[in-house]
Amino acid sequence: MEMPMKRNLKKVLLITGILFALIIILVGSFWYVTECKYTDIDTQISPDGRCRLTLQMKGEPEWPFGSTYGRMIARYDGKTIKKLDFEIRDDGAMLGKENWNIVWGVAGVQVTLSGSEQEDQVIQIMYDGTEEFDGYSEEQITAEMEKRYGNVSVCGKEGNAYYYDTGKFFFWVQNDLIMVDNYQMEYYRYLTDAYFTGRNRAHEYVENGTGFERVYTPIIPLYASSSEEKEWFCSDVTNWLLYVMKELPYGENEELYQRIIIDYKGETFDYKFQHMQNFVQENIADVYNDLYDFVEKIVVQNYEEKGNGKEDVKEETEQIALTEETIQYYLSLEPDCSCQTSDGVEYRMIPVDRACGSSYYVLIATADGGKSVAMVNPDPYLGNGGGALWIRFLEDGKTGFSGLSYSGGAYGSLYRTEDGGRSFDKVEYPSAKVKLPDGTYYNPFVMPEKVYEKDGKLYMEAGQGADGDYYGEEGFCHGLYESADNGKTWNYVKEIAVKRT
Repeated sequence: MEMPMKRNLKKVLLITGILFALIIILVGSFWYVTECKYTDIDTQISPDGRCRLTLQMKGEPEWPFGSTYGRMIARYDGKTIKKLDFEIRDDGAMLGKENWNIVWGVAGVQVTLSGSEQEDQVIQIMYDGTEEFDGYSEEQITAEMEKRYGNVSVCGKEGNAYYYDTGKFFFWVQNDLIMVDNYQMEYYRYLTDAYFTGRNRAHEYVENGTGFERVYTPIIPLYASSSEEKEWFCSDVTNWLLYVMKELPYGENEELYQRIIIDYKGETFDYKFQHMQNFVQENIADVYNDLYDFVEKIVVQNYEEKGNGKEDVKEETEQIALTEETIQYYLSLEPDCSCQTSDGVEYRMIPVDRACGSSYYVLIATADGGKSVAMVNPDPYLGNGGGALWIRFLEDGKTGFSGLSYSGGAYGSLYRTEDGGRSFDKVEYPSAKVKLPDGTYYNPFVMPEKVYEKDGKLYMEAGQGADGDYYGEEGFCHGLYESADNGKTWNYVKEIAVKRT
């Protein structure tokens, strides 16, 4: 009995020892994998093939949202010149290629380590194994600049920076390990100036920083609130972007295409570009339309904040006594449009001057068929010329509207009075945002045709002007607008089919 018991005890001990050893091996393996094992994440090689950088992760990130540890190994001509351990705080994420950025220099390499919960850590590694960078000679910097940008010449030095001439523009270079320069920024300004030269749109810049850190932000003016100016502005900006991006592609120079400043009526508005990742000649609609929306908001905001255009309105005109000679002169002229109110007063829009194909008007009134005449407004269209299309007063006899065409009848503006014509405001109304074949917005309804009341509401019908050729689902059409504040502001409602004349 004793021998079998001893044999059984040995078996138990053996099995227990084996299990214990397996547990030790498993625990040790787990500890090694999670704490000690180095795993290659990424390898980068310098352009000349002489330097090789390897990014490794040590173990696994601390659970649950702790640090990740790693090591960077630099080899030059096959010889290890640097091993560097580091810690990344990235919300417990695994180490990846996105955690480092490499810039190769002539004498060394600059590595930036980044994580979502830390500031960037910049590390410089010298190819010769030294710890610090001593600077380049002027000859070395010039050789590198010629390698990057072609024929350039040094013009001077200020502190630790050099000033270079490309023959078209100047740029700065910092005498640091990777020779940071502002060539792209200065080229961006040069191309911007070249684009706008000869075009009917001025531009300026806001400048921030100095030397190689200088940043230019273009200030581009929006000259007017009209539909054609909004479209010209958006076209100018998108075409400028395409022009500059031919030389400075977006993917390599994203920082250049962040924002512009729009100057409208003395106010500046900061605009940040959207959808630039897919912006190409064949696909401009997203960028164009976002800019178009922003510009229209500027116009509406300015119009509403300045009292619905009253910053342009002249003070109410006192009744002007007319001489008999002036009365007869005005009566001898055919009004371009007129309106008779319910109380029998006839308002006549009289053209009294003409220049460059445009007429300029006075508004007179008569209550006795022309026997006596009163001057209502010597400049109803606020100094603007064109062709008076129509004038109409509502039932209250005070609120009225008039349409003025310009540019050969291609465009028109809407004017409003609430004091019987003694003063007028130029009224802004929104675009219908019809899409062209390339997907970009435009407003075909640019000619105010009439204002009328119906079922207690006020409506405006806007046509397409002399050059209009837009056909909606029901054929040639006008745009219908509705107002809830007696014609001060308008909302677009829908297209309405009309017969083309």
